[in-house]
Amino acid sequence: MPNSLYAITKSDLFDLFSRVARTSRVFVPYKYNDKFYFDKFNPAKEDTIELGGIRQNEPLKSFINPAREKIIGESTQDPRAVIVAGVKACDLSSFILQDFVFMKGGYIDPFYAFHRNNTLIISSDCTFAKETCFCLAMDGRPYPAVYFDINLSSLGNKFLVEVGSDRGRSIINSYKTFFKDVKNGDLNKRDEARENVCDQVRGFIKKIGTPGTSEIKGTVKKHYDNLMMWQDHSSTCVECGACNLVCPTCHCFQLFDASTSLSINPEHGRRVDEKPQEKRVRGRVWDSCLYETFAKVAGGANPRRHLYERLRNRFDKKFAFFPEILNYFACTGCGRCIDACPGDIDLREVLKGLVRGSWKKPPHD
Repeated sequence: MPNSLYAITKSDLFDLFSRVARTSRVFVPYKYNDKFYFDKFNPAKEDTIELGGIRQNEPLKSFINPAREKIIGESTQDPRAVIVAGVKACDLSSFILQDFVFMKGGYIDPFYAFHRNNTLIISSDCTFAKETCFCLAMDGRPYPAVYFDINLSSLGNKFLVEVGSDRGRSIINSYKTFFKDVKNGDLNKRDEARENVCDQVRGFIKKIGTPGTSEIKGTVKKHYDNLMMWQDHSSTCVECGACNLVCPTCHCFQLFDASTSLSINPEHGRRVDEKPQEKRVRGRVWDSCLYETFAKVAGGANPRRHLYERLRNRFDKKFAFFPEILNYFACTGCGRCIDACPGDIDLREVLKGLVRGSWKKPPHD
């Protein structure tokens, strides 16, 4: 059986990134003002690359299911492989749902499938947790266990490397000189570091009183008609959709038609300026179930006209619908929605209210 554990120094890893970047598009996390963002690998900015830390501000889905993408018209898909490094476990677990929606139903979405199959994932362990992290409450861990091609565990000036797929194995085989044997004690150091981060997450969960999946199960249906609760929690919502857009499991989209003057950047699905042409294209963009027009139909009817109904629908889908059909809570505990919400709507507080049957929202600062 081939070895699945190796070691690599940080300098060798960056050298590896430089080499694979000749034929692939390599994205790594950079640290800015104590936050982490994906961008193209740039050897000149190695001092700001952070493969440990916590999850990035933007979710992994921005690579696999771009925020804006052309689906009819001249193709803008770059055929080069994409390598995304530093992906955290709370993003990887979203593949359970995203793959189910786009690849495991009666129809395989060709655009999602293209990005999914064209993207190599180099994940990494979280090296600390922040107060909004609650992955353990959602049956997750702050370190990857599945859905990665290669995983990196930081051990000071080197990384413990775990192979997770044949694609990951091919990278190891192609660049054998970079990868060394694991030394005695390396595995124990990794496991100790992982447990330390788990302890941090447990501390934050205990401090907030975040309920676990076994406690949450069935509570949305139980309190579905408690309108006062949903109205109270939606009272500060500004319908910006940030909670949906940063969520790794949210997947809804809408279609649009436009001229090619509205161009799609194949690197990251972003709009770029281009010489206008007369051709028409069809594209799709992320949508948000908090938007008033999300469920509105052509005749003007809207089954979720009120804001509280849309907030309730979001929780119903995450904590009732998907657990029923997929045995999976559509929340990874990443905490992005908590950090992004300008109305200070804390998903953990809503879940606490559902479990306890008391739904008074904490005062807004």
